[in-house]
Amino acid sequence: MHSTHSLDGNNSIAELCEQAVTLGLTHIAVTDHVEWPPNGHHQRPDFDRYFDEIAAARARFAGQGLTVLSGLELGNPHEHRAEAEDLLARYDFDIVIGSIHWLDGENIHYTRCFDGQDPYAVYGRYFAQMAELARTVPCTFVAHFDRIFWPGTQRFGPPDVTYMEGPLREALDAMAEHGRVLELNTRFLTHEPSWNDSLLTVLRWYRAAGGTAVAVNSDAHRIAEMGRHRAIGAGLVAAAGCVPYRWQAESVPA
Repeated sequence: MHSTHSLDGNNSIAELCEQAVTLGLTHIAVTDHVEWPPNGHHQRPDFDRYFDEIAAARARFAGQGLTVLSGLELGNPHEHRAEAEDLLARYDFDIVIGSIHWLDGENIHYTRCFDGQDPYAVYGRYFAQMAELARTVPCTFVAHFDRIFWPGTQRFGPPDVTYMEGPLREALDAMAEHGRVLELNTRFLTHEPSWNDSLLTVLRWYRAAGGTAVAVNSDAHRIAEMGRHRAIGAGLVAAAGCVPYRWQAESVPA
């Protein structure tokens, strides 16, 4: 989840922890954004202040049964490897997430990333970038593989993943080979029209590639979103023959 250390976060680390205790959660990861947008304005938290707040939260909430994990979400880190590697060497994060937020200079949250293009060509390039990220960046998770489906469905309807099977399986193979954990983002699991059947197909391909654990993740940017649709996500993971990811104190994969 994201705190006010991210530009799009709405709650402090302490507020996230308070809500986690209310919900009965035992572990949360505060993984704020590090981005290199095409405009050249590098976005990153003040990590010294961030870690001070993480330490304070651990001291305050440990007695209430809450483990607070540190982390960050790297946007397109495979395109900025030297800076990403320097950041990971400088700080000791519990969780490192790799994401694709930019494709050919466009923000993939918006339908304009499809302008003038065959949607399946865009999907294919997105998953090719995801494969490169999984191969080259030492991250714990590869995040929200379905992110590109959100604007795509808004513009063209739910995708047929069989038309992008090649690049999608390449990305899943890279994740399994390099020990990355696939993340299932729960944000739009109740979206209509639904693409949950497509998600289930992808999860089954991930299992066939040798992946087992899937991180069922709210990607919360405000406390009201914490834990959303967890049961639906867990059901998809089980139907695919996978298991929910469980954090253990271990090093990030190489």
